[in-house]
Amino acid sequence: MSQVDQANNPELKEYINLELVKIRKIVEENAQRVAELGQWPAYIKPGSLSERIPKSAEEVGPGFDAGVACSLDLIPREVQELAAKLHANYSKDAVLQIRSEEQEKSPDSQTTWWLAASSICKEGETNGPTFLQQLEDFKKIVADEKLRLEAAKKEFDHMSKSFDLKDGVPYGEKDGCMQGAYIAGYPFGTEFKARYGLYFIGTYEGSLGLEDFEWSQDKDEKGRAKSGPVSGSKQFVKCASEDEFHRALEVVKTKLPFDKQEK
Repeated sequence: MSQVDQANNPELKEYINLELVKIRKIVEENAQRVAELGQWPAYIKPGSLSERIPKSAEEVGPGFDAGVACSLDLIPREVQELAAKLHANYSKDAVLQIRSEEQEKSPDSQTTWWLAASSICKEGETNGPTFLQQLEDFKKIVADEKLRLEAAKKEFDHMSKSFDLKDGVPYGEKDGCMQGAYIAGYPFGTEFKARYGLYFIGTYEGSLGLEDFEWSQDKDEKGRAKSGPVSGSKQFVKCASEDEFHRALEVVKTKLPFDKQEK
């Protein structure tokens, strides 16, 4: 019986809810440590980690990712630094580390652990039972270095093939497409998320150069801005429309060099 089916049982719903409370508590207790390890910018709050975890069997959240894996110590502490950084602090050094370590194919490299954890991440509407299943799936990877290497290779291949060049710019509509552009040697990438109807632009450089860009004032059904920096980031922004996306992209192209860098 799947976790989703089990959630229809009242007793199991209560069990799932209690498990989620325990997990959120552990993540909250470790969030500051992970943020400091990853040198997160001040505008990214450590509490964003626990927000990924559904609050109940029926409620949803973004779900498991490598940052959550760090806060639960499912990734060994001695190899958490890269995953902690990539949760909220993309940098050129981190991207270069991925490019280098991926070539080594070591089951214990920081890059392998990050890729393996990322392979479990399904960014989106993750309910309680599904989140617990994600944890169980990753625990199998933790215990088996062969599975870990296979998961890492599959995720690297997925990222590398998740974008195309559109008007010369890396563009994708799948989770991981921006990371794929970065590790392929491009300084920025773009993505359209159909479930939100929004366009995104991201970089591992210090800024996209959009600090003075005039964003739309459009709001979603929950009153949240549909345009502008995501969580205040200078490296990651969202655009409410295709027109706004193209206007922002023209600015980015003047600010960032676009010569593809070799791995």
